[in-house]
Amino acid sequence: MTQARAHPLGRHLLGTLLVLGAVMLVGGTDMTKVVVALPELAEELSLSAATSLWVADVYPLAAGVALVLSAVAADRFGRRRIYVLGLVIAILSAMIVGFAPTGELVIAGRIGQGVGAALLIAGTVAIIRVSFPGVRLRALAYGVWVTAFSTGSALGPLLGGGLVELAHWRWVFWINVPVLAFCLIAALLVLQDSKNPDPPSLDGISAALSGLAVGLVIAGLKAMAQPQLPLWLSLAALAAGAAAAVMFVLRQTHLPRPFLDVSLLTNPLLGASAAVIAATLGVFNGALYLLTQRYQVIEGLTAVQAGVALIPLAVSSAAGGLLGPLLLRWSSQQRIITAGLVLAAGGFLLLATLDAAGELAALVILGLGSGIIMAIAANAIMSTAPESRTADAGAIQETSFALGAGTGIAALGTLAIHHGVIGQGSGTGSGASAAAIYGPGVDAALGLGAFLYAAFALGAGLIVLSTAESGRVQDAVGPRRAPSVRQPATERYRAESGEEAAASRPPAARVAAPAGARYERERCAR
Repeated sequence: MTQARAHPLGRHLLGTLLVLGAVMLVGGTDMTKVVVALPELAEELSLSAATSLWVADVYPLAAGVALVLSAVAADRFGRRRIYVLGLVIAILSAMIVGFAPTGELVIAGRIGQGVGAALLIAGTVAIIRVSFPGVRLRALAYGVWVTAFSTGSALGPLLGGGLVELAHWRWVFWINVPVLAFCLIAALLVLQDSKNPDPPSLDGISAALSGLAVGLVIAGLKAMAQPQLPLWLSLAALAAGAAAAVMFVLRQTHLPRPFLDVSLLTNPLLGASAAVIAATLGVFNGALYLLTQRYQVIEGLTAVQAGVALIPLAVSSAAGGLLGPLLLRWSSQQRIITAGLVLAAGGFLLLATLDAAGELAALVILGLGSGIIMAIAANAIMSTAPESRTADAGAIQETSFALGAGTGIAALGTLAIHHGVIGQGSGTGSGASAAAIYGPGVDAALGLGAFLYAAFALGAGLIVLSTAESGRVQDAVGPRRAPSVRQPATERYRAESGEEAAASRPPAARVAAPAGARYERERCAR
């Protein structure tokens, strides 16, 4: 444990952290600030309701499709190079949307923003993994990263509302250009490049299957929130996405070096952490979206006032993201993740059951728990995997974030529409008024969502806690224990893991361990 305390946060690492955090803050706002700009955008460009939905939804969809391939590219061609490319694409895409004269060009620019976000997330995850030594320092870096992203998501409606009211909807996108251009210059000066000596294979079939699986699942869930589309279309997309995921997994087991080492998911802590991130970010973004709409449609708040009302959620989420890494001084990752699940589930239940007077406390508790979870669970995924599988673990982590961000709004939004239709007695979602959807519909969606998340948190917490003993041993001796908690994908992976474990031990341990093993074999033979 003393080694974990010995790594200082030097000037170079601090600069790296500031660059990564600033970019992720902008990326978080891109997820949500466009929602408040949609009414004016749609009116000026004469967009249909379906086209407006695509403007909002295509960003996380494009990011989800490009995530796995972006992680592979970062390991093969250099993490800094891919990160800089992501910034360039994000800047150009924001300019395209800002100057777009038609809805089709807006959608094209939003797709570019999603691809840029995928490249940036892939580069960020890998850069943190190889640049920040030690469990605690790495946890702090992941904490700053996810805190910036979740804070940006929560502040997006406030920023977007202010820009729309004070300037024009195009400034919702134009503001990204100078901020990201400054970050681009800083990244070129601060970030150091690195590559994986054993990068994943560039398998075109795997890339296509991974993109189809993530894209179809997100599209299917989002289609459920659009009542004008038939239900069978959504179910068909979900089924096709599941089939693509199965084919992807089967293909990985037959590749000498997998495109994505899915065997990492057999580690209980890594697999549970990925699921916890997806579910918690889904709850966070879904509740954020529903509350934003209820504040504006039902309570009559302006976009800026709605954003101000959500500041407690943003501040508490940021506090949780920074508090989680500090708690590693006194507790294990497993216990901190479980505590975050308790807080997030409790806050969500309070949000669904209390009246307006208790909503502030519910938002604070939900945000605090969500921030803790996303920081420590992200660190658990990357710390559990060996360094030779940085791209694989990063892709798993990024996909968890993308699925959570992409499906949370769709899932809770679908529940709100469904219960709004039932409450008004309409046969179709188009027949339900906005007041029915964002009034009783939101109340019902929050209640059912809180119950389901609480049940999930109970099961996930038990699984995470069951790994606590092995987690303490691994934190104490470093990567030495890593091979015993994973089933490697190839024989080469076994050899690498063993070599890394031997290299990580002090010289005396390297000598003593083989001698002890020989003595044990001789004693058993006698």
